[in-house]
Order: sequence, then C-alpha cells, then structure tokens
Amino acid sequence: MRSATGHHGQPPEEVAGGGLTDLIANDYFVPEDCQAVGDYMVELANWLSLHAMPAPTRATTKILRRYSWRLAGLAVLADWLGSNQTFFPYRSRPTSDLQTYWREYALPQAEAALSVAGLQPRKPRHWSNPLALFDHLREPTPLQHYANEVTLQAGPQVFLLEDVTGAGKTEAALILTQRLMQAGLAQGLYFALPSMATANQMYQRIGAVYRRLFTEDSQPSLVLAHGARALVQGFRDSILQTQAAPADHNYAVQDGTATTQCNAWLADNQKKAFLADVGVGTLDQALLAVMPVRFQSLRLLGLADKILLVDEVHGYDPYMLTLLKRLLTAHARQGGSAILLSATLPLSTRQELLSAFRLGLGKDELESLPDQRYPLAIHAGQEVMTHACATRPLVKRRVEVRGLHREDEVHALLIEQARSGHCVCWIRNTVEDARRAYAALAEQLGPECSTLFHSRYAMGHRLDIEARVLRDFGKHSTSAARHGKVLIGTQVLQESLDFCVDVMVSDLAPIELLIQRAGRLQRHARERNGDPAADGIEHRAPPVLYVLMPEMTDAPADDWYSSLFPKACYVYPDAGKLWLGARALLAAGCLVSPGESAQPGAVRELVEAAYGQAAEQIPDALQRATQKQLGKDLAMQSQGAFNALNLDKGYCIESSGRWYEDGCVPTRLGDETVTLYLARKVAGELRPLCDDEHHSWELSAVRVRDGIAEALAPQWRQRFASTIQNLRSRYRLLEEPAFIVPLVEADGGLKAYVIDASGREREMLYNIQDGLTW
Repeated sequence: MRSATGHHGQPPEEVAGGGLTDLIANDYFVPEDCQAVGDYMVELANWLSLHAMPAPTRATTKILRRYSWRLAGLAVLADWLGSNQTFFPYRSRPTSDLQTYWREYALPQAEAALSVAGLQPRKPRHWSNPLALFDHLREPTPLQHYANEVTLQAGPQVFLLEDVTGAGKTEAALILTQRLMQAGLAQGLYFALPSMATANQMYQRIGAVYRRLFTEDSQPSLVLAHGARALVQGFRDSILQTQAAPADHNYAVQDGTATTQCNAWLADNQKKAFLADVGVGTLDQALLAVMPVRFQSLRLLGLADKILLVDEVHGYDPYMLTLLKRLLTAHARQGGSAILLSATLPLSTRQELLSAFRLGLGKDELESLPDQRYPLAIHAGQEVMTHACATRPLVKRRVEVRGLHREDEVHALLIEQARSGHCVCWIRNTVEDARRAYAALAEQLGPECSTLFHSRYAMGHRLDIEARVLRDFGKHSTSAARHGKVLIGTQVLQESLDFCVDVMVSDLAPIELLIQRAGRLQRHARERNGDPAADGIEHRAPPVLYVLMPEMTDAPADDWYSSLFPKACYVYPDAGKLWLGARALLAAGCLVSPGESAQPGAVRELVEAAYGQAAEQIPDALQRATQKQLGKDLAMQSQGAFNALNLDKGYCIESSGRWYEDGCVPTRLGDETVTLYLARKVAGELRPLCDDEHHSWELSAVRVRDGIAEALAPQWRQRFASTIQNLRSRYRLLEEPAFIVPLVEADGGLKAYVIDASGREREMLYNIQDGLTW
C-alpha cells in the first residue's frame, strides 16, 4: 500500500497506530461515490482472481519489502503516464464491463503511450565478436581481450577493472556491457562520471557507438544527466521533436537521423533520465537513487535493468564512497550488474566496494582479497575471480620524478620550456595560487600563449575555456596550436579534460592525484603538424613530472606542508599522507606504470605506501594532522550512512525519517556554495553576462563558497532595486531567492559590491581572463 500510494515521490506519512491515514471516505464523498468504488473493487477482484492470492507471511513480507522500492518507482511511472490526457483521454460513454475497456481501450492506449515515451524495450544486437563494436580496434589491448573472452557468471555480477591510462578501459567496459546485454542480464547502460565536464566528453564518445548495442531497427535514446545538460548544444540538438503532436504536448516520435537522439518525453525531466536506454551523466544523479529525495524510486527503477558503469572510482571521498557502496548493494538486490573503472585503488577500498555489491546478492563480506597484481580485473558474483592483464608496450611508462622547492624555480623551468616550443602545464592546488602563477608567466610569455582554467568562471566562459584547452592541448591538437603554449589550472584540469602536455609541474598533492596528473604528461603520440605523412611523429624527451614540494626530511616540523602551501593546506590537510607519498616518490625517483610487484615506483606500490599499513611511519609532528583528517573521514562515512536510505526497511517513511526535494540532501560534502547570476549593466538595463539564444542566465552563473556573498551591499541594492525586480518578474529562474549580482564597467573589467557573512563589504571583480575575484 505504501508503494502504491507513494506516487507523489515519497512514502506516505503514517498516523498514530501505524495506519496510512485517519481520514474517513464518508466525510468527503457522497454515498453514490463510495458505492461506485465498492462495485469497482468487487468487479476487479473477481476479474483478476484476487481472492486466490495467498495471505502474507513473514517470509513473503520480507521479499515484498525488498521489492517495494521498485514497485514504488513503477507506481510513479504508471501515474505519470496514465494521468496524461494526451495518452488517456477521459471517456464519457459507458462501457459494458471493465474487461472490454481493458482490452479495447486501455491496453492499446498503453502501448501507444509507452511507444511515444520511448519506454518500449529495445532488442540488443548480437555480435559474434563484440570487438567489432569499435571500428578503430585494430589491435585490442589485453584488457579489451579479457572483456571479450571472460566467461560471464549467471545473475548479477560486478567487474572492477584497474589499469593504466590508455589501456582502453572505456572500450573494455562497453564490450562487457554488450556481452551482458546479449546474455539477457541487462537492457541498457548508465555511465557515471565524476564531473559534468567529463560527462560531456563521454557523452560525445558514447554517442558514436551506443546504437551498435541495439538492433538496427531500434531507436534507442541516449540521455545526458547532470544539472547543466541544457547548456550542452549537442544534447539539445539530439532531442527528437514532434512532427504531429497535440498542440500542448511535444512527445510524438519521429525518425531521427542524427548520430545521437533522445526521446523528448525522457529528456524533459532529470528524474526520467534513468528510463532512457543509455545514459551518461554524473555519479551524483545515480546516488540520488538511494537517498531520501522525492522520486528516488523512479531513478532506482530506471537503473534496475541497466549496467551501472562507474568511472574514476579512485577519485571519490569517503562520503561519496559510502553512498556508492549503498547504491551497489541496492543495484545488486534488484538484479543489476555493475562495472567499476579505476587507475588504481587502495586494497581496502577495493574490498569494500566488492563486498557492498555481494551484500546485495546475500553473500558474506569478503574477508580479504590480497591479489596485489596490477593491472588487475576482478569479476565477482556468486564467485570471485581475479585476472592479471598484461600491458601493451605503447602505454608502459616510466616517468622520472624531480622535486622543486621554490616557485621561482618553476617559473624559470616553464618559461625555458615554453620558449623552446614545448607545451607546458602547472596544476596548482588552489585558485589563488593558479592566478598568481598565471600572472607571472603571462607577463613573461604573453597572455596569447597562456591559458588559465579554474572553477570561478561564469559557466559560459568556462565552457569556452574548456574548448580552447582541448583545441590547444587535446588529443587532436596540431603542433602549431601547441607550440609554446602554457596551461595553468587547478584540480578541475585533471578531473575534467583529456589534455596532453610535453612538460608537467604539479603542486604536491595526494599520491593518487599525482599519478592521475602524470597521466596527462605526454599522453598521446603526437603527429607533427597533424600530418604524419608530411613530417611524422614528434620526438620528445623522456617524460619528467616536476613536483613543487617542501624539502624532504625524516623529522619535519608540523608546518612542513603549510609553510610552502599556506592555502592548499586547507584543501589537503593530511600532511602525514602527503609526506608518505612524497617520500615514496622521491625514494623511487620515478613513477612506473603499471610496474611489477615490489618494483620501486610501481603504481600499486606508491598507492599502498601512502594508504596501506604505513600510518605508524608518519613522523610525530605530522601525526596530529593525520589523526584529525582520519576523524573527518570517519565523520564523512557516518554522514553518508545517515543520509542514505535504509533499504532493509522497505519503502516507508522510516527508511530515512524525512524526505527532501532534490538539492536539499548533498551528494557531495564540502563547503556549501551559493550560485551568483552575473548581470551586466547595458544601456540602463541589466542583461546576462553571457549571451545565448536559450540559456543566457544559466551560462552567466558562477558558484562561490557560502559566506563570500550574503547580499548586495546597501548602496548597490538601492541602485539596482527596480531593475532587479524587473528581472525577477520576467524570468522564473531569477525569482527569489536567486542571487543576482549587477556588474558595472571598472578598470578594464566589471565590479560589484556585496556583503559577506561577517557583515563586511566586499568588492567583487570579474573579467574573462581571471574570472571572479574578491
């Protein structure tokens, strides 16, 4: 009953005594209405033989509780489709009996509704050789061979693939997906990524191949699922519009000829995204399926028959990993399979993820999985098997590691390398440090040769910078575009973009991030001038990762890290783990990918040196920082467990205690943020900072840490009160409490005045080069 009456997105509130309502029908309906309902139920019960249903027992109730989440999602979907008068118009003419209505009207209309909504199942294409999914796979990698040949288990199963950058993990995962679909173990795919930018790029890659997963006569939908998808032109263009739909509905299906397409009904709401045949989006959207937010059951239902494919698993913090484990348990319980991709994982994290999935299968927790080989494929279902993959020579790498200890050393190095024609990059740990480095280097090399990228740009400008980075440093960039270019950025570079440089410098960061950053160093074989027939392949010196770091010592002071990085120490506060990672890197003198077991510099060895049984090796002066971070990690795990649904209770309000709207329960922890909508004063009126035909205000938004801006300064609020009110009346997005920031021309840029959380007035400045500063 809870599942059927939770179609408004959450379980019904229960009244004292455990009932679902204390309302009495006779208080609200006339006797004829109540009699009609009674007659309806009697006829339905006789027709469907409901009297033959067995009485519930403790065992069957336990089973029903397990499936109640999926039933609730089905009730939501049925309600959304069935209450649409385009699909099911009201009938005023009596029908002789319910069975006639069911047979002659309801079923045909339901078939039409499912077809128009894009919800009819698609048949998977059968490939005798799944490697043929990809035209470019002339020589499959060892990991791809494994994906093509491994014997699938019966029922839900999980694959965890750890391999180096360039090993073809994405193609291997899609080969496994095709094989699982062909075996009848799935009907689609959701590809979960760590950021919107990585999701946008993967959307383009999947768009080129997803139709091959289905028969040629199918029209599968590919949906992009994240909060800013409406800003992605490729996704907007893919939505199939109607040729002959009713005037107020845009849901009729037309034949699509574009490479990617998405049914309009599926595309008009984020909550429907998981019902599409193939989805690409952020992991956050999937995590909402196991959090107490309205319509989570619809997300869980959409995932039920899909492969859950999670990329960059190593990049998530304890909070998100706790939620991911709950999602893996829920997915396995409802018969779903999963594929997890990672460069490398700490052994403890690997074991926890696999145990979470097997918990959903009713299996005991894995006691240990000691296999430390790398690269490694783990296949777990009813049984757990491991397979060590070879590495093709092209992606075997040995990157020399050198420490630098002053910023001026880095400046000199990058200027020298850029003037020699190399493309170079410096990844900094904070926005302020990146801006300072950019200013110093642009002064010497010129702004036309330098690019700054961080998170404090209006979305429109950020998308433009992403495109420029890919043009100048991406896989398909030309030697002329790369020549002498400098890229300065923060963590969003390694998290968001597939770029490649000749020379890389990184601020000292956790070891897994240094490994990830090194993966952007000489990542692609470069064709000189983009024409191999003319000039051949560029020849570069062996790769070197330069790390800006404090001097190594066995007895560091407690400010060992913060003395060089006074701001970054708040981003990466565990100085003990940083010291362990730096010590291991410098002792090895290199980073070897993949590397043999116990080989100095091998990826697995470096990760375990920082995250394995090494805490007792942290110097006393740094132990306090490590223990403090350990406490924060445990708190994040507790918060994740608290915010996740208790699936064992079934679909009921007690599974959480309280349910929320989207955005009220965080999928990520960290500083709270506020969205600022930047408006520019032009000809006496306020216009969006970034012009766009469809989404100017969304593209003019930037997020800042909560407390930076609480309100406009009094004189600024008074100056723009009427124009702001005019905007609020014209645009729903800008209605209260949206924070609109009017900007005026000032010193080659734009400025505004706000009040921060302490009541102090701040001047905010914005320009396309630096983004938003204060």
